[in-house]
Amino acid sequence: MGKVTIEVFLTLREKLGWSKKEVNFNEDHTTFKQLLDYTEDLKQYLIDEKREMARGYIILVNGRHIEFTGGLQTTLKDGDEIVIFPPSGGG
Repeated sequence: MGKVTIEVFLTLREKLGWSKKEVNFNEDHTTFKQLLDYTEDLKQYLIDEKREMARGYIILVNGRHIEFTGGLQTTLKDGDEIVIFPPSGGG
């Protein structure tokens, strides 16, 4: 059994109606993709119609971008902290 904390920022907070959430999972570890099955509200923004990671999001697990730790297959374990920033415009 494990638990992770997810914190979201900017417009994603407004869309979801929450800024921080603890999510429990039944295994000793899980993947980021499996975790999204526990958070359907978040999943709709992070997974595109091709069932791939939506572009532009910055997702950090314990301070490391999941692009460098396995993407959707990044392994999560009890106590991990996930921070998600939505795409932003500007320039």
